Amino acid sequence: MLLIGTVAEELELRAGRAGAVLVDASGTLGLAPEHTGASERLVGALREWAEVVERMRRGETSGRKVAEAATRRGELLATELATEIGAALRYRDPVDGRLSRVEPRERDRNRRSPSSGAASSGEDDVPWFPGLTVAAMVAALTVIALVVVSLGLGEVSPLLAIVINLAVAGGFTPSIWLGRDVPTWRWPVLGLACGIVLSWVVLPLSLLG
Repeated sequence: MLLIGTVAEELELRAGRAGAVLVDASGTLGLAPEHTGASERLVGALREWAEVVERMRRGETSGRKVAEAATRRGELLATELATEIGAALRYRDPVDGRLSRVEPRERDRNRRSPSSGAASSGEDDVPWFPGLTVAAMVAALTVIALVVVSLGLGEVSPLLAIVINLAVAGGFTPSIWLGRDVPTWRWPVLGLACGIVLSWVVLPLSLLG
C-alpha cells in the first residue's frame, strides 16, 4: 500500500493480455489489481473486463455496442478501484486509447477507515428489494417450468423425469457457482438455485395429490 500512496498520481489502468494491470507513466511498473488491496469481487470484475477487451482485439467479438460497453465498464471499474485504494488513477480506454483521470467517489472515500485504509464494505448499497424481487420471479418461473416438464415426462417414464431434473440441476450448477459473486447476476442465480430446490419439493407433493 505504500507503493500506491507514493505513485498513485501516475498509475494507469489498462487491459493487457494477461488481464487488467496498473502501470506507471514510463510503463516499466506493472501491478496487478489484487496487489493493491482491492476486493476479490472487484478483482474478478476487472479480470472479466480485460478478457472481453482481449477478445475484441483478437477479432472474436466486435461491434459498436460491444466497444461502448467495454469502454463504459472500464470507466466504472476504474472509478471503483480508485475508490477502494483511496487514490486517483488514470484510465486508458481500450477502444481508442484515450487517457482520462479517474477520482475516487467522495462518499466512499469519506467512509474509509483512516487506521486500516480499507474500503467500507458497502452493505448499505446492496439493492435488496429489487434483487430479491428478481430472484423470486426467476425462482417461480424455474419451479413452473421444471414441474410442468417433469409431470409430462412422468406420465411416460418416472425415471426419465428424474434423469431430466438431475441433468438440469447439474447443468446449471457451474453457472450458479460462478455467478454467486457477480453483482448483476447473483440475484438471478439465487432465484435459479431456489427454484431448482423448490421444484424437488413440489414434484413429490404433486405426485401425491
